[in-house]
Amino acid sequence: MFSIAPVFAVWIAWFATAANLVISKFAVPYVTSALFILLACVIAFLCFLPYVCKTGGWKILLDRKVWPQCLAMGTFGTALPMTIFMIALNYTTPVNGAILNQFEIIYSLILAAILLKERPTVRQVGGSLLILLGVGLLLWQAGTTVQLKGDLMIIGCLWMFQLSHIFAKKLPAHMPPQLIAAARALFAIPALAVLVAYLAAFQGPLQFESNATLWSMLFLCAVVNYFLGNTYWYQAIRHMDLSKATAIILSYPVMTFALSVLLRQDKITVYKVLGMILAIGGAYIVTGMVKQGDTK
Repeated sequence: MFSIAPVFAVWIAWFATAANLVISKFAVPYVTSALFILLACVIAFLCFLPYVCKTGGWKILLDRKVWPQCLAMGTFGTALPMTIFMIALNYTTPVNGAILNQFEIIYSLILAAILLKERPTVRQVGGSLLILLGVGLLLWQAGTTVQLKGDLMIIGCLWMFQLSHIFAKKLPAHMPPQLIAAARALFAIPALAVLVAYLAAFQGPLQFESNATLWSMLFLCAVVNYFLGNTYWYQAIRHMDLSKATAIILSYPVMTFALSVLLRQDKITVYKVLGMILAIGGAYIVTGMVKQGDTK
């Protein structure tokens, strides 16, 4: 099942990433966000469980040099940011979320400057300005409405993804992509369980309105994004040029836009179209340096 060409793997990951925000938006009215992400991770790991048991993956996952990295990856790559993302979707749209997500690249430049003492190039600065301009258009359109609250929540949590990437890079080189994806789901559960317990204890009963929409979105999120999407993304970046994989995945807001409009979650506006073009364009300019950096 997992043995497919890297180019197909990255397109599967592209679609899963694009669809995930749309899926989450449909579930928002019926469930507490942290509980939804927790259940999705549990279901996703159950999908991975046969593979983990068959290949002896437990030995790797529970290794004292591996599990702390996995815990950090799951906490900062899934548990916290995806919960915040879903809360933000109470106020904003999947399209805004997808476009604003390009702001993560700016965090990567900031962290590289702080941790690695790398100075951004003129090209990277120019691309970053385009991203800021695209994001600024969306914030300008939101004005003082509640949508601005959701947009700012998304921008505020994106640094966590970059932190999770740092821990993911420390995982053993021989660790298979599907085991990395399994670890990301499994090790997101502890932080999510604590968060859900806290909400239940201090903020009253958790919301879970059982209906066909919620259950279908829950299984789609678990299977399409956390099971297939993450697996094929890690497979793609292990077996193809990183710059090519990144170039493909960066365009996912276009599909999010199409799905959102088709499913009547959003409307086409000049601000959104221009914001998407500028943000994706800036992201391409910045990440165009990846291939150059890999060859040095």
